[in-house]
Amino acid sequence: MKVCIRGAAEDVKLGDIQEVCVEVDRILVPTDGSEPSVAATEFAVVMAKTFGATLKAIYVDTGYEQLEYPEEAMDEDIFEGVHPSIKGLAIAKTMCERNGVECEVEIVKGGVAKRIVASAIEWEADMIVIGDTGRTGLKRIALGSVAETVVKGSPIPVFVVKQD
Repeated sequence: MKVCIRGAAEDVKLGDIQEVCVEVDRILVPTDGSEPSVAATEFAVVMAKTFGATLKAIYVDTGYEQLEYPEEAMDEDIFEGVHPSIKGLAIAKTMCERNGVECEVEIVKGGVAKRIVASAIEWEADMIVIGDTGRTGLKRIALGSVAETVVKGSPIPVFVVKQD
């Protein structure tokens, strides 16, 4: 669906204001079942419903031999015996079904940020919606940020949902 509004760039004179449009048909949301990724999934479902878009939720299975970021080794989240891939994808699928949004789910293998960007490109996504833990200071320096790496590496627009 195409959504249009009247707008202008900062340098444009009032007389130059034109209609601006954005078309969003496919939204990719990476999930690991964590609170930030569930918050991103909620936002992605709202966006998909608003635009009439299809949503694709992915979980990136790194495998220890394919680690690329230190935070991945520390993120062995097992929630009540349920692997985070199943939890995050099940949450996404359920949210979509209950909100009338078409949804695909997939487990992909590789380095997290690279696979998120590659999956979005391969699927021809119009937007990536990703959660961010909001780490600051030394934790952020030591662990890095998958969301930041995706923003920097993606040719596709990325919407970051902040989590305090």
